[in-house]
Amino acid sequence: MTANAISQKIQSGYRYHVAEDNGVLTGVVAVRDNTHLYHLFVAEQFQRKGIARKLWQFAMKECLSKGNTGEFTVNSSAYALGVYKKLGFVAQADPKVKNGVVFYPMKLVIQSQP
Repeated sequence: MTANAISQKIQSGYRYHVAEDNGVLTGVVAVRDNTHLYHLFVAEQFQRKGIARKLWQFAMKECLSKGNTGEFTVNSSAYALGVYKKLGFVAQADPKVKNGVVFYPMKLVIQSQP
């Protein structure tokens, strides 16, 4: 997560949004291809205050407004599984390993309302 790496992601189409509190960066969310939650981080001292949920809801609404049909994916670390479950994501398979990193493929399907 270097400034250069994030700049390259943004140039290739990833969308990043940040949350601040009096000029202090509290969290960040990034989405790839309007469907994949790529980054969702909240600084430790700001966790458990609803910031991750607000960041995700903002990013999700933007994706929906840009044509997403209501399906999102994320590759969760074991540490973040509970957070993503609270956001509505459901594990799709047993843990996977890629380049030595363990992750859980998850999916969120938003049901359309009548």
